[in-house]
Amino acid sequence: MSASPVPPEKMSQVARSVLTKNLQLKKGERLTVEGFSHTLDWATAFAREARHLGALPVILFEDEDAYWDALDRKEEAVLGAAAAHEWALLGKTDAYLHMWGVGDKVRLAKLPAKRRQRAFAFNDAWYAAAKKAGLRGFRLELGRPYPNLAEAYGVDERTWMDQVLAATLVDPDSLQRAAAPIARALERGRKLRIRDDAGTDLTLGLRGRKATVNAGRVPPPPRPSVFASMGGLPAGSIRVALDEAVADGTFVANRTDYFETATATGGSFEFRKGRLVDHHFASGGEAFEEGFRAGGKGRDQPGQFSIGLNPALHDTPQVEDVEKGAVMVTVGGNIFNGGANKSPFFGFAINVGARVEVDGRPLPGLG
Repeated sequence: MSASPVPPEKMSQVARSVLTKNLQLKKGERLTVEGFSHTLDWATAFAREARHLGALPVILFEDEDAYWDALDRKEEAVLGAAAAHEWALLGKTDAYLHMWGVGDKVRLAKLPAKRRQRAFAFNDAWYAAAKKAGLRGFRLELGRPYPNLAEAYGVDERTWMDQVLAATLVDPDSLQRAAAPIARALERGRKLRIRDDAGTDLTLGLRGRKATVNAGRVPPPPRPSVFASMGGLPAGSIRVALDEAVADGTFVANRTDYFETATATGGSFEFRKGRLVDHHFASGGEAFEEGFRAGGKGRDQPGQFSIGLNPALHDTPQVEDVEKGAVMVTVGGNIFNGGANKSPFFGFAINVGARVEVDGRPLPGLG
């Protein structure tokens, strides 16, 4: 259970905002809210506010202790089984909210990979059922702050939660307005240059690919992928797949990389002729190195470029790329965002405040 409970009035404010501004929940629509023990109060707040709107909520609840009892008994195959009655519920659901499941993600990360895969084997079937139902939903970061995860990240749990709540309340219309000219520039441009006064000077290529905008709304069907039914909140980012053959120069990070339960700081990437030729981190680079070693073909190619738009975030775990002015450069796979690189590796570094130009012109709206 969180050591820093959120006051009920704040829960009501956030729930009302998510339901009306992000989900745009309407009278008579059917809402499903999924929560664990540490997010049950949140699930209740969403259900209450949904009823105020005339919508029909259902809560799917999992007890933290019962979940760990199943894993302690090695019952992950049962946890991961496709549940036909749950898919039937999805088939009648219009809108869905998920709060990132189990609270103790530090303990979860310590399980062998094969056991975790079995416990989450239902995932593809869940998304297939969601797509068939045409539902729209969000995964809410407000379910992620947890005492031992805050300790693992080296952050204050209360500050983390406060930033997530404030960022979740940012109006999606304002994010969409800010994103539109940036997305157009990235889709029409050919050369991207990133610079700062601390050693960053990197040139990347653009190929006219569609930019993915996360402004806090789920697009109506038909959606570009099976995973597009579920957006993320807090919102506020634009991503585009880069030209996999173009990258020259240096990118120096000034923000923390937050991995599953660990961090890396002081990252630096060196590219030559479309390849990552050198990289290092001041601390915590082991997670990057482990993935890089297993990344296979394409692991050293430029992957994606992203820019953040949300003014309420500052070096916030798991949404570090959504902070306003956060420039993210990735290496490895980008096929899931319209690129051609199929590498399973996804490595990244983030710089807040760098100057960005597209074809020699400053990227609009970042001043």
